[in-house]
Amino acid sequence: MIYAMQYELRPAPHSADFAEIGGAIATSFVRADDADAALAVALAYYRDGDWEVVVQEQPPQLVDRAACEDDLEWLEAYDDAARDGECHLFHLWPPDAGEDDTVH
Repeated sequence: MIYAMQYELRPAPHSADFAEIGGAIATSFVRADDADAALAVALAYYRDGDWEVVVQEQPPQLVDRAACEDDLEWLEAYDDAARDGECHLFHLWPPDAGEDDTVH
């Protein structure tokens, strides 16, 4: 089973990217037995990459391949997660991005 979830993230203060990246929307596709396991994988990935969660945009939800077919990036991420166990897409913005540039 593949779960998809989305979070708004910011670099941790100790991150090498802290001065260069203002934040990100991360969409994660994770192969797992249940939503809790998928969430644990995604949160560990963010933490290990020196990211902090700002807000949960979309909780883990089961997705099938057909649901991703209209978006090539998501389709490739789904296939990567099915093969490798997980795939994380990051859409970044600079630190000086205005309020209109962030996604909530």
